[in-house]
Parts: sequence; C-alpha cells; structure tokens
Amino acid sequence: MGFLETALTMVTLAIPIVIGYIAHRLGFMGGEFDGKLSSLVINITLPCMILVSVCDRELPDPARLVQLIGLSTLGYLIAVAAALIVPRLMRAPESGAYSFVIAFGNVGFIGFPVLGAVLGADAVLYAAIANIPWYILSSSAGVLMISGLPEGGAARAVRESAKRLLSPMLGASLVVLALALAGVNDLSIVGDGLATCGNFTTPAALLICGSSLANYAPREMVGNWRAYAATAMRLVGVPLLLYAALRGLAPDAFTLAVLVLGQAMPVATNGILYCLMYGMDAKPVMQGMFLSVIASIVTIPALALLVA
Repeated sequence: MGFLETALTMVTLAIPIVIGYIAHRLGFMGGEFDGKLSSLVINITLPCMILVSVCDRELPDPARLVQLIGLSTLGYLIAVAAALIVPRLMRAPESGAYSFVIAFGNVGFIGFPVLGAVLGADAVLYAAIANIPWYILSSSAGVLMISGLPEGGAARAVRESAKRLLSPMLGASLVVLALALAGVNDLSIVGDGLATCGNFTTPAALLICGSSLANYAPREMVGNWRAYAATAMRLVGVPLLLYAALRGLAPDAFTLAVLVLGQAMPVATNGILYCLMYGMDAKPVMQGMFLSVIASIVTIPALALLVA
C-alpha cells in the first residue's frame, strides 16, 4: 500500500472511533456497557480472531517462527530501554507513566485490526506470534514502571506478574504458535464459527476506543508538552529505532513491516487500568492514549510507506 491508500484505510478505521465518541455522547455507550463490551472483546472475540489467523494461510516454517519471536523480543527490549531513558531526559515527575506510554502500544486491541487492514490477513498471524513477548513484558516491566516494586520486593513482583500473564489472548497466541509449528492451517467448520465471532472484534474495538475518548475533555488532554514528547516516541521514535536495529536482521520486508508497524500503535489502554489499580495518577497515560489515537491516523501510513 502507498501512503494515500494506507491513510484512507486509517481514516476508514477512524470513522467507527468517531461513531463511538458520538454514541457515548448520546448515551448509547459508556460506563458499565463499555466495560462489559471491552471484556467481551478481550476475552472472547479477539482470541477468536487470533485463532483463525492460521486458517487458509501459507504458514512460515518453524525456524522462521522462532526467529520472529526472537526479533520481537529484541524489539520490545529496545522499546523498554528507550522508555526508561526518555522520561528522565524530560524530567517528568510521573516518569513511570510516561515510560509505559513509550514502551507499550495497543497491539492486541487496535494493532491486530489495523495490521490486518494495512498489511493483509497474513499480518495477523505474524503479529499474534510476535506479540507473545508483549504479554510478558507489559504485565511485568509495564506494571513496575507504573507501580514501582511492591512490598516484598522483586520476588513478589515476579509472582504477581506471573499471575497477570494468564489471559485468553496469550493462550490463543500460544495455540496459534503450536498450530503453525505443526503445520495446521485448516480448522474446518470450527474455524468458520470462530471467524464469525472474530469479525466482531474490529468494529467493537474501534467503537470502544471512541467511547473511551469521550470520557475526557479534549482541552484537558492537549495541554501537556511531555505527553506530546512521549507520544512522539511511542508512534515514531520507537518504530524508527526498531527499523534501524532490525532492518539487517529480519528475513524479509513483510516480517520487518509487521514488527515495526506493530510497535507503532497507540498507547495500550491497560496502562490506565494499572494506574487505577495502584492508586497512581492516570492522566499522563490518558493524555498519551488520546494524542496517540489521533496522531496515528497520519503516523501509521507514513511508517507503512517506509517499511512496507
């Protein structure tokens, strides 16, 4: 896809976000409804979307899959390293929240639908496997960025992180990895049923995103320069670092595009949940999410033009 085609795809995906915003303002969405719908998407329809990503695909060989996970892990380690350095340079009082904004994009909730739309259905399979390190690092390093070490030190932090690793999305990704390693790409009628549920993911996720943005006054979301800097690192800085680091290591342009664009997604919403869970100020993460959702309409097509 060229820049214009990708930009039009992003605009197409932005329309349901606007509709979700309007639906919230009109009282059709919001509150408990959004929570229930989010839970449905994260625990049911998104795992279905991940599971059917192997169906009717030309599966990469096992060595390529192992290489994909290795490159993805390297990419996330680079992102975490950048996330620990940049907030210190900004002298941010809420450095942990900004670190999370920089390090972790919304690959599952927004990234899978966007990558599928921009790069094609095969990208969802690659992204599901490449996203396995995200679950590990976001629920361990990500939590520690926001909360700091809990009482009991590092040992307790490891135990709590291990509990948070267990999720339907991680489970579905591991099943996809096992199926791909076994060369299984036909789930027959079961796959058709899972695909029907999985097709609900993209519109629902985008509607929820728009409804979530309606909870905040736009003026309150745009007045913090540090949020702009962190958002720029999330959407542009980190992907460019990965592009430079992985360009000579990725086996082909498609794999490189999946890895780089997967790291170019808006801020992961679970950062807000972590802030609320540990009594931290969630505003920096909210600001980053607000700005990154809007700016990604331009930045993702620009990066796609570079890497695709």
